[in-house]
Amino acid sequence: MRAALSFLTRLFGRTPRDTVRTPAPSGHGGDDAGFLPRHPVSATALADSLASRLPSLIVAARRIAQNAGAGPHPRRKAGTGEEFWQYRPAMSGEAATHIDWRQSARGDRAFVREHEAQTPHTICIWCDNSASMRWRSDDSLPLKAERAFLLALACAAMLLRQGEDIRLLGSTGAPPLRLRGRQALERMAHALIAALRATADEPALPQAAAIPARSRVLLFGDGLYPATQLAAFLRAATARQATCTLIEVIDPAETAFPYEGHTRFTGLEDDTTVLLNGSATLRHDYAAIWARHQDRLCTLCQAAGSPPVPHLTDQPPEKALLALHALPGMGNRP
Repeated sequence: MRAALSFLTRLFGRTPRDTVRTPAPSGHGGDDAGFLPRHPVSATALADSLASRLPSLIVAARRIAQNAGAGPHPRRKAGTGEEFWQYRPAMSGEAATHIDWRQSARGDRAFVREHEAQTPHTICIWCDNSASMRWRSDDSLPLKAERAFLLALACAAMLLRQGEDIRLLGSTGAPPLRLRGRQALERMAHALIAALRATADEPALPQAAAIPARSRVLLFGDGLYPATQLAAFLRAATARQATCTLIEVIDPAETAFPYEGHTRFTGLEDDTTVLLNGSATLRHDYAAIWARHQDRLCTLCQAAGSPPVPHLTDQPPEKALLALHALPGMGNRP
């Protein structure tokens, strides 16, 4: 089987009750147990759905961030922060407001209470809105785009708690939206929904020129990008001394080939259709293609400074945040 992975993984199927019987092609006997895939969710319909559930999604994002349990990042030196670092003797001309009078009262010297520095990092967040994200293999699962939306919000909530400088990247090259204040998550959610309404179906990565220098970039997408396009983006980001991490949102059916019999597959980002026989040979070949794709992603992402973080949509979203927080530069930093 020589079909490209980017085609095979952009599948969308019906549940058994939605099955449409199609006649078997000649040469394949009388087995016509395949099904005709349904159309994907449109960007507008998904945006409307997310907007109608926005309050509950923001509450869920905050809960997920809280469950991940990340706190502020210490810098192991004196500076601006909330955690106590050390007492030091007051210097000549020290302002009276800097003196810790309780500690100073224990002896004959005045002391200043210093806090540990918590230097914020600039972290950019981007969500993939291409058509391959608006698919799920079963109605009990979220669309990949829905999970990416929730993960991005939860990640922003976690990073805001850590005192980081958060920016939201678009796909047009416009300056990133800076997120701050008590309404940061609400502003981010509305911006993501607006971007979804204006999106094109084709896979497109953000413009590297819009990435702040020496920042961290978190890409929430399915990783189904042409290898040359992804490699060019990562090279351009690396040239800006930015570190990119792909949070790879995967439907469980994309890791294997759970279809049997003659099945018609339709591309989400073009009008291509193909009728395949879900045999053991096809499943074996698909597994090899998927493994090569994952190896290619790992190689490209590792070269850009960070391994990808795979996340299956049938798994709790907290697992993705914990894996992300464990990466160098994202958790407790020196």
